[in-house]
Amino acid sequence: MSLAALLGAAVWSDIRTGRIPNRLLVAGLLAGALLSCLPHGLDWVDASLGLLTGLAVYLPFYLLRVLGAGDVKLLATVGVFVGWPEILIVAFFSALAGGVLALALAAYTGRMRETVAQVHQTVLYQFTHMHSSHRLQPVEVAAHSVQMPYALAIAIGTLAHAAWARA
Repeated sequence: MSLAALLGAAVWSDIRTGRIPNRLLVAGLLAGALLSCLPHGLDWVDASLGLLTGLAVYLPFYLLRVLGAGDVKLLATVGVFVGWPEILIVAFFSALAGGVLALALAAYTGRMRETVAQVHQTVLYQFTHMHSSHRLQPVEVAAHSVQMPYALAIAIGTLAHAAWARA
């Protein structure tokens, strides 16, 4: 399984069902691990550091309930393919793509004002409560909010990284 096939299947599943199957992620991990054993691939240390960094970068967003567990595991799986420190660049481009997609989705659904107000309120709440309690609080998501398939943002971020790396 190639990285492109993994991302395509993850995006397809996330759009259709709102989930990224664990069996797809395990297959991706195994494929990435196999590639790290090949002579011209990443070495297993870079692949392992990519996996751990991918988990570490997006895990706080899962704990805040901003991202789903599948999104975190998908970025970690991408980390096995791209390694350390490239996964940081993928995460950065994915976050940019996620922001643009979220704004586009808010505009498309006519909820731009509501979305901006919710983001403002969430950020303000985090800063005021984190200062007093020294920890982040989970984000309360409105019941009627539209969920964005974040696998698409990770796929775009990975493609952007590939284009940037070749430039």
